[in-house]
Amino acid sequence: MRVCLINPPRIQPKAWGKPNVFPPIVLASVAAVLEKKHVVSIIDAPTEGWKNLVEMDETKYRVGLSAQAIAERVRQWNPNVVILEILFSGWSKTAFEVVKAVKAVNRNILVVLMGQHPSARPEACLSEAGADFVVIGEPENTVSELIDVLESKNQDFSKINGLGYKKNGQTVLTSKRDFIIDLDSLPFPARHLLPMNLYYEAVKENPLRGEISKPWTIVTTTRGCPYSCVFCSVCILWGRTWRARSPKNVVDEIEHLIKTYGLKQIDFYDENMTLDKKRMTDICDLIVERDLHIEWFTPNGIRADTLDETLLRKMKKAGCKKIRVAPESGVQRVVNEIIGKNLDLKTVEQAVVLCKKVGIKVGCFFVIGLIGETKKDIEETINFAAKLRRLGADSLIFSIAMPLYGTAFYEQAKQSGFLREGFCDYALAATEPLVETPQFTAADLQELCVRANLLNPTFTRDKILRAARNPKKAIKVLLKKN
Repeated sequence: MRVCLINPPRIQPKAWGKPNVFPPIVLASVAAVLEKKHVVSIIDAPTEGWKNLVEMDETKYRVGLSAQAIAERVRQWNPNVVILEILFSGWSKTAFEVVKAVKAVNRNILVVLMGQHPSARPEACLSEAGADFVVIGEPENTVSELIDVLESKNQDFSKINGLGYKKNGQTVLTSKRDFIIDLDSLPFPARHLLPMNLYYEAVKENPLRGEISKPWTIVTTTRGCPYSCVFCSVCILWGRTWRARSPKNVVDEIEHLIKTYGLKQIDFYDENMTLDKKRMTDICDLIVERDLHIEWFTPNGIRADTLDETLLRKMKKAGCKKIRVAPESGVQRVVNEIIGKNLDLKTVEQAVVLCKKVGIKVGCFFVIGLIGETKKDIEETINFAAKLRRLGADSLIFSIAMPLYGTAFYEQAKQSGFLREGFCDYALAATEPLVETPQFTAADLQELCVRANLLNPTFTRDKILRAARNPKKAIKVLLKKN
């Protein structure tokens, strides 16, 4: 069959400035599995149209190829199936527009939705988007089985686990899909189907991504997270069972990227890359042994309590330039009882000190505005961040907690009546607080977040005020994870 995979246009706050593009690596992984049997193409709309910013309202832009341009590409390529990935619920509006455009080209084209949003809201996607199928959870095997069944004469979808579809007007959700344990069994993502030359070109124009200074890509070496942070949506797609690629498989991919694309920099997009110290050590040793000259970063963060000086020195020798850790709060009670992170904050201080000693830059993530948190807690978190800066942290990134579908935080806010009026998919694409509790208002959170981010050495109040005319707009500049 002919299968076209689409990364749909995104929505971003205007105050973020130039678009921040990145390769749709999961979509490329699905493409790599499919192209063993089928003819496959990818349209990376945000990247291919990264200069195309269309005003959606006074605060947000639509980024990427127009729906008309995507429709024309689909018309010319003439696929049997189109697969769209919706990474984030806040981007569902533009994804649904693409679904409509594809169906306008040819009603017989079957449309499949995959990603975090369809996994969290399968019924809504089937009823609102006009899609034929949704993939729930880890996508490769579900999509592969679906395309095989569509190509067969006996089209019984009920035996495909991890799938949603309509039958006689009723929504059918099949059994949960087991996760892929052997990640080495997956082929490397089909980057040859991506516009590899455009990613660095676009990122160079974005001052918020200043750490990217060379041709780059993203790589994932693990899936799943055994922890239960209340606001995190990672487990919706990847589950709570931590699974890891072998060191050889990871380094084979790094070597392939260097030789094939001339890449000099990698962002490891894992959530828990260093959870197994022995495995991380072996990856570093192999990079050095093969004499692979690559700089790398961990922008999504790694757990501070998995680090020690020996491992950090190995990472430094293997090309690591910067890591991020995520204390989330500076109050141990909040970390333990509200967030559910199970992390001793002393290990964060130790990690920052060790990174400075070893010569690796370290950034720290914080989240404020959680249910049960007080303004005093947030003040203490700001003080803790200031301490980390004195210890050597080079960036301190504060975000306001967002009630993402499928998370415990969303359920808490919904059941307690704390979701603000107007909450919807589209509201998630902005940066304003969407939860208010008896302990704080949205205005309180905005003020505290602006003040907290002033601790970041790369920001000054003058810079913030130049970026926006008032604090409500300034917050948008600061909430982007640079």
